[in-house]
Amino acid sequence: MSKIPTAPPEGREKTQQPPQVPIGTLKMGTTVDSVYLLKSFEQRSKKNGDPYFTLQLADATGTAGAVMWDNHDTLLSGILERDDFARVVADVAEYNGATQLSVRKIARVEDSEVELGWFLPESPRPRSEMEEELDAAIASVKNPDIARLLEKFFRHPRLREMYCTAPAAARLHQAYLGGLLEHTLIVLKHAVTSAPQYAPVDMDVLTAGALLHDIGKIREYSWSRSIGYTDEGRLIGHVVLGAMMADTAMRELQREPEGFNDSVRRHILHLILSHHGKLEWGAPVTPKTREAMLLHYADQLDAFMVMACDAMNEAAGKGESWTSYNKLFSSYLYAGAPTGGLHPTSPTDPPRLPAPPPVAGHPDDVFSQTTKSEF
Repeated sequence: MSKIPTAPPEGREKTQQPPQVPIGTLKMGTTVDSVYLLKSFEQRSKKNGDPYFTLQLADATGTAGAVMWDNHDTLLSGILERDDFARVVADVAEYNGATQLSVRKIARVEDSEVELGWFLPESPRPRSEMEEELDAAIASVKNPDIARLLEKFFRHPRLREMYCTAPAAARLHQAYLGGLLEHTLIVLKHAVTSAPQYAPVDMDVLTAGALLHDIGKIREYSWSRSIGYTDEGRLIGHVVLGAMMADTAMRELQREPEGFNDSVRRHILHLILSHHGKLEWGAPVTPKTREAMLLHYADQLDAFMVMACDAMNEAAGKGESWTSYNKLFSSYLYAGAPTGGLHPTSPTDPPRLPAPPPVAGHPDDVFSQTTKSEF
């Protein structure tokens, strides 16, 4: 879950702010007067032909759909545009199980009047902590060519800043500032922790592949006001963009006196190009090495677990034991606690009691009755 800002960042002058009611705290049946980011709006027609608008409003805590039946001259006139900040007066209701705002009034708010931290969520992990972990991973690399490659990327001030602030996705997982770095470090940890079970694995190639597998996302996404796609992000995609960036860097290193091993270049490119796993999932090639397979499954594990946990946490936050039907997993997901309210690894778990003896005639009894020779 991303951090919700409670005050302007240190060093920023605290000016008189318009009202701010986080979307994540809206209550049904109330009226809200707050500033939100106008992510999108669309004009539609009532049955009598008169116009009305549907809107998407957002802040750091989430998004909410809205409808505006009347008083929408500001939208018709073009005074308000997509990605503008808007002061909204609306009634909070529910539509199809989701929060919907019925907007009475809407007006444009100047950027200078808004604390931008309210509108872009951030990773819950401190950036300084994640950067230390990133630098430790780079320092662990022993192959001199790969070490030079990672130094070339992560000692570049502008590129590093983009890498450390970019989101991991526009919507599905870790869609917040610092999400890319957070996701990458988890993927790296999954991959290198599993690697010894499947030796021989080139740990330096695996580390480089993990750190660079999503590097193209710094060009795929934009995140100055809201998280969205760049033109080249939509036209090319981060997998190919990342391979292009890595290949350019490695070929530049090949022209230096130290050179760069061409076999290593091909293997790192293969990890970047194959990390989505399947052609239908956007991978130009499928994984064909131990390192590529480890990276793919580590990447998939984090992305899918984050999406599942987000859905479960949302349901649990509403006091529900099950999520709504999840198309990604083709199932409902259980949001309850399997231990009756305590997390199984919680230090406050009660001591485990010995299992009761099997009941005669119960299906489990067959195992206590069976001798080792029968297996």
